[in-house]
Amino acid sequence: TAVGALTTRGQLVRMVLFPTSVRFKYNDQLPKVYMILCLYMVVLFGIYMTPKMNLHSWVATYLLVLNTIAMCLSPMLPVSMVMGQSAAANRLEKTHKIGCLQPGRIPIAGKISTMVFDKTGTITKDGMDFDAVIPVEGAKFCEKVTFLPNDQEDAKISDTNRAKIVAEVPERLRHALASCHTVATLRDGTLVGNHVEVSMVTLTGWSVGDSVLRSPSGDEALEVVKKLDFDHCRMTSGVVVRSSQTKQLVVYIKGSYEKIKSISDPAYVPRSYDEVTQACAKDGYYTLGIASKSLPQSLTTQQIADMSRDSLEAGLGICGLLLFRNEMKRDSPNAIRELRKGSIRSVICTGDNALTGISIGKQCHIIVGGDSGRVLLGELVSGGQGIQWRDPDSDSPQPLDVHSALYCDWQLAVTQGAWRYLHEHLSELEEIWYRIVVFARMKPEDKINVVKYFQSRALVVGMCGDGGNDCGGLRAAHAGLALSDAEASMVSPFATGRDGKSLMTVVDLIREGRACLSTNMATFQYFMVYAFTLTTIRTILVWHGALNLGEYVWVTMDIGIGMIMIWTMTLSKPTGELCHYRPTATLLGPRTLSAIAFPYITAIITLFVGFGLLWTKEWYEHLAPINDIHLLPSLWMLRGDNYDSSIGAITLVLALVNTGYVNTYGGAFRRNILTNIGVNVVYFIFLFALGWLLLSSPTQFNCVFRVNCDNKQSQEAKALTPLALFSAGGVGNCFLGPQVKIWQAEMQPVMPPEEYWLPDDESGCTPPSGSNTTPWSSPDISQFGCEGPNNCFSTALRWQLVVVFVAYILVNHLFTKLFLQGPVAARLRQMQKRTDEEQGTYVPSVYNSESDVEL
Repeated sequence: TAVGALTTRGQLVRMVLFPTSVRFKYNDQLPKVYMILCLYMVVLFGIYMTPKMNLHSWVATYLLVLNTIAMCLSPMLPVSMVMGQSAAANRLEKTHKIGCLQPGRIPIAGKISTMVFDKTGTITKDGMDFDAVIPVEGAKFCEKVTFLPNDQEDAKISDTNRAKIVAEVPERLRHALASCHTVATLRDGTLVGNHVEVSMVTLTGWSVGDSVLRSPSGDEALEVVKKLDFDHCRMTSGVVVRSSQTKQLVVYIKGSYEKIKSISDPAYVPRSYDEVTQACAKDGYYTLGIASKSLPQSLTTQQIADMSRDSLEAGLGICGLLLFRNEMKRDSPNAIRELRKGSIRSVICTGDNALTGISIGKQCHIIVGGDSGRVLLGELVSGGQGIQWRDPDSDSPQPLDVHSALYCDWQLAVTQGAWRYLHEHLSELEEIWYRIVVFARMKPEDKINVVKYFQSRALVVGMCGDGGNDCGGLRAAHAGLALSDAEASMVSPFATGRDGKSLMTVVDLIREGRACLSTNMATFQYFMVYAFTLTTIRTILVWHGALNLGEYVWVTMDIGIGMIMIWTMTLSKPTGELCHYRPTATLLGPRTLSAIAFPYITAIITLFVGFGLLWTKEWYEHLAPINDIHLLPSLWMLRGDNYDSSIGAITLVLALVNTGYVNTYGGAFRRNILTNIGVNVVYFIFLFALGWLLLSSPTQFNCVFRVNCDNKQSQEAKALTPLALFSAGGVGNCFLGPQVKIWQAEMQPVMPPEEYWLPDDESGCTPPSGSNTTPWSSPDISQFGCEGPNNCFSTALRWQLVVVFVAYILVNHLFTKLFLQGPVAARLRQMQKRTDEEQGTYVPSVYNSESDVEL
């Protein structure tokens, strides 16, 4: 079947197929970050082209440049973001029963500052109880007829209500209750349709057939001649019925009480109509009006079918009001209270009456002050030339000045007409938008406009609704949560039906969003430290003597840290409560930049301190493999067989591991890091491995990483078959330490011109027997318990380096706890808040506790 693109259903399909794009600071700044990294790479390329960086092979230089690009623009960065979002989506699904269609919206939900709520079915319960009717006869209100709470399983209550309808409700209104609806009956007798109408029909007890309606006693029957479906433009629905007994034709039209009054004959509208309806709305009733008129009995069914809707809705007389009780969900006030603690402003955007919206807003504390909260209601004046503000709790018709000192602290509610007027006169809206907490009588397009206006104020907006009329708003919001399993859940990034569609799911979503955003920022900071620290240390090593790191140092950094440890970082769960400020989402803010700069700078300082301690030792021998022992450029994996590369490798791995760990600290948005068992296990494994490499005697494990290794253990590492199999030549090969310079110089006189001797496996990694070279056991070759060429450290240097590396670890942990998450950060937030207040950019009703600063 064809669906028109401009119909309501067609627009719903278009929203599903073509989601609305939303702007987010993180995504907006990412191109700038890549531009900075590109400029950084250009600087590095310039350094690589200098004579000092000559690797004696254009292939080696090309690979150096290519690797630098991969280090700066790590492909694992976007993967880590997706990993964090997938972990959060999995927790939402399994722990909170919240389905997620777009995991990319989860971190955006962590920045929500304004939450827009539908009322019926969202803040209040999904269904409504038919509580009472107020009949109208002779343009006067009759006594209110109140029903007992409907319980289908209690026959006495049902019989009592039906008897009361027959005895106390006039026939015209009684027939309206039985016929003016779109309820249908399934084969098993179940009534289906709109919740409000099902509640009404159930209480009347009338049976619903295809075209005939019968009373419980069977004494009355109504033939449905024509149905008038609900029209969003008219905001009415109706029916034409013929009495089987009297053959009388009657039109019934149902809609909001304001709409029914506007289309009814003024002569048949009670004088106290406005007072009575507003009193019902203030009491929290969902109030509908019903009007009717008689048609000539001579009209045929075809003639009635041919009549226009305008003619059927003309000359109506009001026959009564229908009052439905829509109870608040038990946990709605707690959810709003939690959101306020998290500095999230909540507003109501409903299709219901403004007075009902205000009543519900007070009950759930969206209106600050609860039942004692003061609100001004704005309504469009006749002619649409302005807005008239009044106190809905006062009977005085005198218009009030919303800007006067007396009312400047009062919150505001607006009707649809008032909102549309303000939306067209933005200068007026600019002055009061942050005080508006209730938007009433909103159509789907109005809800979209409300969401988009808040977004135009640079706010991250969430939307929570349950019905089809919320679909547009759910899609337009940065993060929409549908409390529904029906059509709204199709277009919303998030959907749930947990605990009777509890509003606490909004709090859970935002908690997970904040934790996910914190994790995404943590992994981003790690990869920035990775990019700058790795390229800087590598450039220093190449500049110092065309040095490199062991091949399995690279493997460990990219797989052990860049994949495994980053994955464990994403496992951190959210805190139990919302903090009073939101996590930063800026990639170029002071907090993010300091979290990148500090570990980077301290790592480089640590590297040079380690070099300084090394270079002062008498036994230290500098080795530039390409120039000093004429190592071929193709043997790049052996350019790490020296003292300097060992310190570079330990410093680099320690910096990356420690950065990943401190960025997983719990703080305000994630649980204590000790609850993340995975990251603790990985962290301590790496610390133990680094400690082993630094303090142990040479082992096969040491020689895999070319740290504290000697020739004997390097050859014996062939026993590590899987590692040797994938090695480019470093594992199981001769160790070409600085001592090789001595042997090569002694062997040079017997070598052909332009050829240089290097140890190999065939000769046992030693000079040929009988050659006049320094003995294997000489202290110039074997020292500190190491056999043959080596890069072993003395005991004194090892413990000096332990002190340096422990100091690095402690300094970075203290920086994170005291500066990034501690009193220094809190102080900076307060300073930013005062700056915002001075500049007039701080809005208390939007940011309830502290400004949305980036620290």
